[in-house]
Amino acid sequence: MDTIDITQARDDLFKVMDHILEGRKAKITSKKGNAILLSEEEWNGIVETLYVLSDPDILPAVMEARETPTSELERVNWRDAF
Repeated sequence: MDTIDITQARDDLFKVMDHILEGRKAKITSKKGNAILLSEEEWNGIVETLYVLSDPDILPAVMEARETPTSELERVNWRDAF
């Protein structure tokens, strides 16, 4: 994770944004405190992970699916599923 002073982040905002969209994260520091900048895609992944980990009904199913060999999984034709 890159650490950037808030003044530098402001001056190089477009460059910082490009790095974030390439999958990097940035810690922006200031006298008032620090903040983490990450892409919307990464944030959505974190939120989804927290949701799955917080639901007692979903987590066991996810763990079971992870342990199932792919050869035992049913293939779904998503075009015909709906």
